[in-house]
Amino acid sequence: MKKFLFFTLEGFTFDPNHKELHNMQILGDGEGDNIFEAFVSFKHNQDYLLEHGFKEVIAVQYVGDMIRHLEL
Repeated sequence: MKKFLFFTLEGFTFDPNHKELHNMQILGDGEGDNIFEAFVSFKHNQDYLLEHGFKEVIAVQYVGDMIRHLEL
């Protein structure tokens, strides 16, 4: 199975000085034999995102394991 990370450029946040900052939003990941299967997996696992109106989702394939739940 191939692994993909899905993100969008349709987002913003605020810097420590409360100034608006446009950035990328990582939406989630998905797995599949190809990008289309991975996208279906992604949409199933993050179905709450459908409520937020993102229209331009970008995907990039990654190799290796994703480390999750790290603490500083």
